[in-house]
Amino acid sequence: MNFSFFKKTLQDYKWTTVWYSVMIILYGVMMVAFFPSIRDQQEELKKLIEVYPPSLAEAFGMSAETFGTIEGFLSVEYFSFIWVIIIAILIFSLGASQVAGEIDKKTSEFAFTLPIRRKKIVLEKFAASFLIILFVIFVTIVSTIIGIYAIKETPNLKGFLAFGVVASVLSFFLLSFTTLLSAMFSNKGRVYAVCGGFFTLSYLVHVLAGINEKVKDFYFLSFLKYYGSPEDILANASIDIKDVLVLLGMGMIFLIISLVVIEERDL
Repeated sequence: MNFSFFKKTLQDYKWTTVWYSVMIILYGVMMVAFFPSIRDQQEELKKLIEVYPPSLAEAFGMSAETFGTIEGFLSVEYFSFIWVIIIAILIFSLGASQVAGEIDKKTSEFAFTLPIRRKKIVLEKFAASFLIILFVIFVTIVSTIIGIYAIKETPNLKGFLAFGVVASVLSFFLLSFTTLLSAMFSNKGRVYAVCGGFFTLSYLVHVLAGINEKVKDFYFLSFLKYYGSPEDILANASIDIKDVLVLLGMGMIFLIISLVVIEERDL
């Protein structure tokens, strides 16, 4: 067992991993550097936020108190949306390449006709992809913590550890979901389209659920519900075990189904 597909996936995404890591470091450090000036403008922020409808401010997690702490500031300006977009794009790219990417490159006949079970190939590619994602999450956490120390603030290390757990579980869910789509469709374009639609719908439901009571009944359809509140996670190391188990369970189901599909599918 030489894990050739595992190694090949790591090699293929070597520079992608580097660029994503650099982008996350630069953006994260930039956000942290903004915090001292924002913290010193609490009165102006309070007046500005009072202009917003209360339901809208609540939906986006905006309050003067939130911007007064490094955890709250990073939650609103970074981890609640921007970071999720960055990591989701990476995950969708990795997941789409599991099977549909091989078909697009006209290499599926070679890759999936070798005397190796197809599910083993997919599992190797999946494991390598997940390792890349875990590395980017690690870079996110370490660079942010260093940035916080640089501005003479004290990060909650337990909170960042908790965030690492939640981010990893969320990434596992999204990667499993994308891998299933990759096993079902014959080109990456369709996978990206469905993933983009799923992400957009999840975000819309997430925002509207804080404004409209009727939409709140459908909040369970948004994966962001199970992501939880980054502010609570970072400040209090608070993890909702039920939400984590939902993401893990659904991720396992998607992964198992994708393995069944790829074994039965005619390539």
